[in-house]
Amino acid sequence: MTVRLGIVGCGRAASEIVRAAGDMPALEIAAVCDTDRSRAEALGREARAAVIEDIDSLLATPGVTTVYVGLPHVLLAPTVERALRAGKHVLAEKPLALAAHEALRLGALAQSQSLKLCVFYELRRSGPVEAARRLIADGTIGDPRLIRLRTIIDKPLAYWGTPGATNWRAHRADAGGGVVMMNSVHQLDTLRYVTGLAYASAIAATATFTAPADVEDTASATLRLSNGAIVSLVASAHTPGAHDEETIEIDGTLGRLNLPDPFGTAPMRLYRRATGAWEDLPTSRPDSHRLMLESFVRSIEAGANVPAGAADAAAALSIVNAIYESARTGRLVEVQ
Repeated sequence: MTVRLGIVGCGRAASEIVRAAGDMPALEIAAVCDTDRSRAEALGREARAAVIEDIDSLLATPGVTTVYVGLPHVLLAPTVERALRAGKHVLAEKPLALAAHEALRLGALAQSQSLKLCVFYELRRSGPVEAARRLIADGTIGDPRLIRLRTIIDKPLAYWGTPGATNWRAHRADAGGGVVMMNSVHQLDTLRYVTGLAYASAIAATATFTAPADVEDTASATLRLSNGAIVSLVASAHTPGAHDEETIEIDGTLGRLNLPDPFGTAPMRLYRRATGAWEDLPTSRPDSHRLMLESFVRSIEAGANVPAGAADAAAALSIVNAIYESARTGRLVEVQ
């Protein structure tokens, strides 16, 4: 069986989907659409796919069984719902929705129609993350106690648009948030994935120092996990000279694990209390986008679980929005 994919939204994220799909025998990109016709035509040429005028026409295109949705955050949930109600499996960009209850509602809709709904948290298939998940499951570092998440980036100002013409990322109503929603959400999902622990509470502060935006470009938060562990998050979209600095460090009762930037070249490092020594762990860096696509296709073919679903999206949204609520009120916020 070949999954025939229609792409809604032909921006940079969709281009990564086309690249990663490559010569996958079980996946064919059949059609693309975008409100920007020239952008749709460019991606259509790259994917050798039909260019469709609008979403409704794409959903009605014969043979399209599955839809990828790569749109501004505020448009994700309504577009995913349209695709599900049209009987299509859906692969959506994060965060899937702007609120946890919306993500869960979409998950329930997909389940009621026996359709697959996957959220593209590609870091789950990166080499360092998969290796860390195995090491923690094996008890190598014991129980996690203190975690440091660093989302340290130096984005160009053009990321937010041009002077006088900012894009959707610069507006809270369209994006739902700034560096935490855009970037830290990946690490927040990754930490939950590798430890199996849930988020319990957040106390945080956010600011906008550099970006021409009404969303935050800087944040700091202290989080609690379900086992009582403490998480320290620091995030910046505009740290001068930042490079390969999206990292996670996990202190456990038996050792420590340092996860490097998943798209960098540094090794993962492990410290064992039993030996009193650091080890550099050779870690493969496969194409995580490709692996995520393959996992999604297998979930359709075999009726298996998707690699990241609506409940995972809801968990990430719950902690992101708890961070925002705490920053707004100055109070500790418990995660429901």
